[in-house]
Amino acid sequence: MTQVLVVDDSLTLRQLIRAILEPAGYHVIEATDGVEGLAALRAHANPMVVLLDYQMPNLDGMGVLQAVTDTGGPLLAHDYIVISANQATFPSVFIDLLRHLSIRVLAKPFERDVLLATVEQAAERLASPSSGGLPPEDGADTE
Repeated sequence: MTQVLVVDDSLTLRQLIRAILEPAGYHVIEATDGVEGLAALRAHANPMVVLLDYQMPNLDGMGVLQAVTDTGGPLLAHDYIVISANQATFPSVFIDLLRHLSIRVLAKPFERDVLLATVEQAAERLASPSSGGLPPEDGADTE
């Protein structure tokens, strides 16, 4: 069973994502901000799909990804998807980081089927022996 870590400060959104993903067979773990998200990433040895909100208190999505990049190793083995309603306001340094790490962006609000398809694709990449658990090198979807 693929684990999905949902890092978002919105309880409503975390509950909605759980309600969509668990019936589809995913095990959902929640974190309320980037600090909790990093702790959860460090606590789980197996690669996970990570749905990471861009704007959060304490440590935002960019801060989490910078920490992941700085730490490297096992934290890079997860498949990250940034979720945001504010892609147009991403600073260029964040867009460069997304491209460097080949991270996709899922626009809020999203449809149920789009979320399921995005998570399924990420889970398939994690399971692919050729990827070694790392995201593909095709660049981030920041449109």
